[in-house]
Amino acid sequence: MQLPRRIRLLPVLALLALLLPASMAIAQNAAPAPQAEAQGLPQWQHTSVNDFARVLTPEDTRAIDEALIRLHDETGVEGTVVTLRDRRQFGGTDGLEPFATRLFNTWGVGDAQTNLGFMLLVLTDNHEARIELGKGFSTEADILAQDIMRNTVLPAFREDRMSQGIRDGTMAAIDLIARPVAAGQPLASRASGGNALLDNAVPVVTFGFIGFVIFMIIRRALGRNRCPKCGHRGLVTSSAPVETPLPDGGHLVSQTHQTRRCPACGWQDERQIPSPQIMYYGPTGAYLRSERNGAARAGLRGGSSSGFGGGSSSGGGASGRW
Repeated sequence: MQLPRRIRLLPVLALLALLLPASMAIAQNAAPAPQAEAQGLPQWQHTSVNDFARVLTPEDTRAIDEALIRLHDETGVEGTVVTLRDRRQFGGTDGLEPFATRLFNTWGVGDAQTNLGFMLLVLTDNHEARIELGKGFSTEADILAQDIMRNTVLPAFREDRMSQGIRDGTMAAIDLIARPVAAGQPLASRASGGNALLDNAVPVVTFGFIGFVIFMIIRRALGRNRCPKCGHRGLVTSSAPVETPLPDGGHLVSQTHQTRRCPACGWQDERQIPSPQIMYYGPTGAYLRSERNGAARAGLRGGSSSGFGGGSSSGGGASGRW
């Protein structure tokens, strides 16, 4: 005797009812996708300084921020400073070095073509610090990073001068590693003592002064431009920052209002120019911080850019503990 269709389907439905909870459990316990792992890491707020642990003074934050922005604008090398309290809350139970490399690569510090980015990572509660270097640096840079960690960063940390140690360590990484590599110069070891920093500072200051003089000459020459209406040489150029209000009562400056005027015929041209940096100010007008202006860089390259450059690290660098 042939059973009705509904009755014949009952064993199939019963089997599906038994398999459904098991399949759901397997799906829930499956390994997370790479994107989920990335979500467990802290999200960068600024490409230069991310002081999540709140250990930097305003003065040191500003100095580091300006130095890193200047480094990127002049050499294309991207550096960042990150302070956290405990790496374990971001999935860093596998150790300092793997965590630093993972954070570096997830953010994409440095240019994707050269991979010359660097990150100074400080973990206050773990008493750990690391200078993570992009894979574009050589092993000589690893040795020099260890010198900086041992002779500059850790001594300041052990004397409870954390903000100064981060600032001095960042400046040393810029002057002794990033700039020489960007210029194609050999790296000099600091093993002989702290005089190497002074020795490197002398040519930097010298060439900086020469560059400033050349810049002023070119600027003055460009200033003798002609009026497009009457041909008069010597347009008068004036500029003023454009203030954009912020919700907390402060403001930011990301553009400059530039006016060019001919004193002979009265011709005038006005335009908004993106500033190289975005400057943030508090409700009282006090300077807070600055960051690179992606709109300005996009205008120079004819494209758009924001955030880090997509660089990566293969685990090079130096670690320290105090």
